[in-house]
Amino acid sequence: MSTRDITIAGFVAVVASLVVLEVLARRKQSPIPRLGEWLGFVMRPRAGRALILLGWLWLGWHYFARLTARSPGRPAG
Repeated sequence: MSTRDITIAGFVAVVASLVVLEVLARRKQSPIPRLGEWLGFVMRPRAGRALILLGWLWLGWHYFARLTARSPGRPAG
């Protein structure tokens, strides 16, 4: 198993955990906040908004910019 496979598995586990937490949060009288409530809480201060923006920039750079930067003749991986 390559490090790429481990990284992808890690991100799949994080996304699956977020989905499970969101499903649990939508139950009646759940103490777990929904994703929208959590993001609202994080984005109240200016520093929180800056952190969310930096997270989106990081995500975009690592996933979307790298996909378009590959040459057609170069194999992926």
